[in-house]
Amino acid sequence: MSLNLGTKVLAGAIAMAIGGAAMANTNLDATTTGDVFLNIVNNTNSTSFLYDTGISQANFTSSTSFSANLASDPNYQAFIAASGSNPLVYSVESGLNTGTGKNTFTVDVTGVITPPSVDVGKVGLGGAEEAMSTFLIGANTIASTTTNSVLVSGVINGAPAFWGQPGFEGQVSANLFSNSQQFDDSASPGTALSFFNETVSGGIATLGTWDLNGSVATFVGANVGVGTSPVPLPTPLLLLLSGLGLMGVVARRGKPSADLTSDAAAV
Repeated sequence: MSLNLGTKVLAGAIAMAIGGAAMANTNLDATTTGDVFLNIVNNTNSTSFLYDTGISQANFTSSTSFSANLASDPNYQAFIAASGSNPLVYSVESGLNTGTGKNTFTVDVTGVITPPSVDVGKVGLGGAEEAMSTFLIGANTIASTTTNSVLVSGVINGAPAFWGQPGFEGQVSANLFSNSQQFDDSASPGTALSFFNETVSGGIATLGTWDLNGSVATFVGANVGVGTSPVPLPTPLLLLLSGLGLMGVVARRGKPSADLTSDAAAV
């Protein structure tokens, strides 16, 4: 399914002095895994920051928790410095194609709304996965000092390379949320987003919640902590323990200390 976009990312609006090999790390169109990846987008200057969580879609479940602090990432630092006071949005995605048939697509996506309860079907899931795959092919060619992140800018084959453009994020929104007029998969940092898993055969499931506060990205699975809350002690037992503690305090106050007794004897 992966499309050949070429191997060159042309110079963009931001001149970067980041050397090293191409990122070439984030997976999508694999047979058993597809990495879950975070995008932060500056639509004002047409740039985006891509971060690979390193966790495959297959292992990112409602029982998973995850947190990453991006503050020391050089690509994140360059992205934030270039963004200035411009507003940002973020989203988290993953796509998987386990075969050649149209029933083999699985997509994970954040959303400010819930995807349609009626499955969008084979074409919709395939279209969303293809948009993700096309974006990652280009992003993986960009030189970076890290293996799990990159600052995306410039153009590829005459089209903007950053995530927040209609051909990438716009296609994901159009295919999964049936809305091509706005990007329903993203929101401003500080706004929590539900994380959905959608398959042709299994419908839609809510995996948990993502949030981006400052440089910290956090995911809390819907089932994390379920059944692990402390069991409160029965009220009668609490009263008994309180009474025993009070009696101990009274007993200690009524008994002279060893030091005081010794001093009295010496006198």
